[in-house]
Amino acid sequence: MGVVILAAGVWMVRLLATPGPPEPDEAGLVEVNVDYRCIVCGLQLTVTHVQGDEGTPPKHCREEMVFT
Repeated sequence: MGVVILAAGVWMVRLLATPGPPEPDEAGLVEVNVDYRCIVCGLQLTVTHVQGDEGTPPKHCREEMVFT
């Protein structure tokens, strides 16, 4: 039982010690105003900035969202 607790503690410390993803380059951000809707649950999302020409819709409920 002690080994399991020790392994879980080491795993959590390693998880907290890993750095997050790098910040996007602000020079490459493009202002947009695109509305998306999840076809599964109906969540609506407005995207105001994208990185470069990445116009791919985000995913929600494991499905790509659609333009509204």
